[in-house]
Amino acid sequence: MTLYIPVSDPITPAWLTAVLRQSGVLSQGEVQTVERVTTSAFNSQISRLLLQYSDDASAGVPTRLVLKRNVQEAWGVEAGAEEVKFYTLVASLPDHPAITIPCYAAAYDQESGNSYVLLQDVSDTHVPPLTRDQQVGIVEGVPPAVYIEPVIETLAHLHAYWWEHPLVETETFDVGYWSRNAERFEQYLQRRTTSWKSFLKQEGDWFPGDLRDLYDQVLGRLQHHWQHYLEPRFRARRNLTLTHGDAYFANFLCPQEPTPSATYLLDWQSPSFDIGGYDLANLCATFWTAEQRHEAQREETILHRYHTVIQAHGVKGYSWDDLVTDYKTGLIVWLFIPVQDCYDGASKDYWWPKMQCLVAAFRDWHCEDLLGPKRNRT
Repeated sequence: MTLYIPVSDPITPAWLTAVLRQSGVLSQGEVQTVERVTTSAFNSQISRLLLQYSDDASAGVPTRLVLKRNVQEAWGVEAGAEEVKFYTLVASLPDHPAITIPCYAAAYDQESGNSYVLLQDVSDTHVPPLTRDQQVGIVEGVPPAVYIEPVIETLAHLHAYWWEHPLVETETFDVGYWSRNAERFEQYLQRRTTSWKSFLKQEGDWFPGDLRDLYDQVLGRLQHHWQHYLEPRFRARRNLTLTHGDAYFANFLCPQEPTPSATYLLDWQSPSFDIGGYDLANLCATFWTAEQRHEAQREETILHRYHTVIQAHGVKGYSWDDLVTDYKTGLIVWLFIPVQDCYDGASKDYWWPKMQCLVAAFRDWHCEDLLGPKRNRT
């Protein structure tokens, strides 16, 4: 992690010169001018920067950058710190797969809570497979086929690299954020119970009875799933990997042209050592209808491709059945996210379609089989 240099407002050539010099990118010369364009983002402050340098500047210095800064809410401060930690760690790992945008500086100031990452601007060569609006709108939520495979390969390559990585023992990042021990699971269960009760109070007048019963049943049987599957898994640190936590298609950048260029995964604000199926469920089920998942066996093809790639990159002793179980576990976890979204103030236009997609996937994969005996209603 580099020393935090307070960001000037407006962003100045002198500030960029200092940051790039500290990181070793600019060994001589200086930034002379900077043009800034602010872009919209709900979870951070993002600016695109166009730089011009003095004639004596180091060769090959970047001229197009993206500056990402945290928002001031508590969650934004924490997310920014985590992203800085991630990029700093990746920079120290020479064999890490090239699935992240080149980062020129990453710094966090503990006293103020402010942070920034300075990334290469690849917008001339890369595009997201989907925009966030397309993703949330669902109707146009399936990316072109040419983008799906590189996204899966990128995610699988990332997971394979971190699979049972020695750093899991250092707790550099959270291990099983909600699942690692009984205390954390109880906190998780209480949080989900609170948001569910609030949800029913707010939406119960119209909410379908079959969904109310499903959520009641799952919530009441999560303890069984944790005790019989998650607790032994996390105690043994078995088949865990570094998960992204927000692996929507809209958070990837794919080459615009069919070239060997890398496909990147963005927004590293919540990495944790966890179960890879969480990221897969996020990718395939949160905003895809059953028809979209089943069309040309899209969902199953993705899972098979993922399994093939992680095996090719060295993951051993992890069967197809293991992957299916982990995917089901991911669906169980994600099933409650729309409820939490509602509790946190998201609009019904966002969380209701998302919930319907996840419920359909939960039912299609018979996820209740992982939850133990069905509870009798009282």
